[in-house]
Amino acid sequence: MRPSVFLALSLLVPPAAAQVTFSEVTPTTAPYFATPPEEDFWINSIAPADYDGDGRTDLAVIGFYVVYDVSVEDKLLLLHNDGEGDGGLWSFTTVELPLNGMIAGASDLAWGDIDGDGDHDLLVASGGAMALYRNDGGSLVATDVALPAYYEDSEYEDTYDLRSISLADVDNDGDLDLLVPSVFDEASFTFSTRLLRNDGDDGAGGWTFTDTDAAIDPSVNAQSAWADDDGDGDLDLLLANVDPNTDNGYVRLYRNDADGFHASDPLGIRVAHGLADMADVDADGDQDLLVAGNLQEPDETFVTVVRLYRKDSAGYTAEDLISAPAAEWLDFNAATWADYDSDGDVDLLVTGSYIGDSKIAGKSEIYANDGGSFAPIGVQLPAPIGSIGRGGAFTWFDLDGDGDLDYLVAGGFFVPGGNGLVEAQIHLFRNDAVAVNAAPAAPTGLTLAPSGEDGIVLSWTAAADDHTPSAQLTYDLELWRDAAPIALPGRLPQPGSIGNTLRRDLGGLPPGRYVWRVAAVDSAYAGSAPVGGEFTLPLDLDAIFADGFETATRRD
Repeated sequence: MRPSVFLALSLLVPPAAAQVTFSEVTPTTAPYFATPPEEDFWINSIAPADYDGDGRTDLAVIGFYVVYDVSVEDKLLLLHNDGEGDGGLWSFTTVELPLNGMIAGASDLAWGDIDGDGDHDLLVASGGAMALYRNDGGSLVATDVALPAYYEDSEYEDTYDLRSISLADVDNDGDLDLLVPSVFDEASFTFSTRLLRNDGDDGAGGWTFTDTDAAIDPSVNAQSAWADDDGDGDLDLLLANVDPNTDNGYVRLYRNDADGFHASDPLGIRVAHGLADMADVDADGDQDLLVAGNLQEPDETFVTVVRLYRKDSAGYTAEDLISAPAAEWLDFNAATWADYDSDGDVDLLVTGSYIGDSKIAGKSEIYANDGGSFAPIGVQLPAPIGSIGRGGAFTWFDLDGDGDLDYLVAGGFFVPGGNGLVEAQIHLFRNDAVAVNAAPAAPTGLTLAPSGEDGIVLSWTAAADDHTPSAQLTYDLELWRDAAPIALPGRLPQPGSIGNTLRRDLGGLPPGRYVWRVAAVDSAYAGSAPVGGEFTLPLDLDAIFADGFETATRRD
């Protein structure tokens, strides 16, 4: 079924707000953006990254291509960003990757430089399996690395792509570890959540991940996010298990300490349908929590709401931003933070269902952040229908490299005049915000200090930005043994890898020479130039130097 395409659609902000327009630039060419009649491409997960280092953000997508009454084919694709094409529409080249027996069921994708060679590798989780595709200079090749059996199992079939699996340096050793929720054990018929430590090259062309037996609760359909929530220099975990069986659902924080992970339930709610996330919405330096969807309250009543939990020294204060049914909303499928207007704070995109002119329809609406308060500004974007059993996926990323965040959404939409028929559509919108967003300045005041026999403390002074407050900036930190890659990987459209901390206490490092780089990241995910230096373990403070970057400060 052919998608309807809204060419050159502009969505205007009222004059009182910052002038922002979104123009649709969806390609109209087959086979994936515009499918031929009686065909559909149903996308289950989208993940943006500049996988080939050409400066443009590309897309990995997984889903299934249907030729009705003929065939269903599982697809894992790289959509290479070729820039603006004819008529102002965007141009992509499709690269198909082998699924090697995996199926495009309830799926998740995650990018990260797992092997430290300067490009982004791809993790694919779907249908009871996982695979690592190592990136070799822009070519992705499936490996035979042993990974857990990932299998989402939500009783609610309309669940959006939750961004479940995640990569983070959990143990402060400079490489990316892997969190895998929704792991299914066929022998015991039970689910678990697994944290796998990155132990590097196995010496035989493969890669080693070791299960840490972390004390993290079982999950069946989860969203994960990492940040230094307690300010102790390591990454803590937010995990939301989204399940209509509320005996299983939870929103929990896991404090990362030297003796392992310690769970807390600071909100006391359960998520039957929706998601949770964290960000610093009020620029006070701590992590606030966002929950959207159908929630079970501590008194076991249910509400459908988008709710902000502001964190301060006394704990969390709840603030309902939108309640359904209200303001046309019937339900909420997802919500995400993004600085869409390039004014430096994190705004809110909410997606769900509402009552249209004659039927239920999907929409996404932007709520602008004005000094920590959120209000709709009249900017609405298409969204899939949340009641057809197909789910959906959306993402913010910088499509055109102009420093602001553009929008892509995929899922099921009603066919205009189709008497309730539904088709798969993909919509891509370029953000034409008037405000110019410059990347942050590079961090300054870089210092090195010893930490035990095999570690080092890296620290720096908060960077400055044209719009984002210094307290709200996050940071990327990268560490290589022996030498940094010639080309560094482009930024992923997400907060900095170590959150808003100004130091990193690295430990468990084998002797050798190391190169490190740190960069500041603003609320629109633009990154500064990386700065850093070198050190050698065991540490000789007299030999510390910065190799052409900024001179490190000695701290005895």
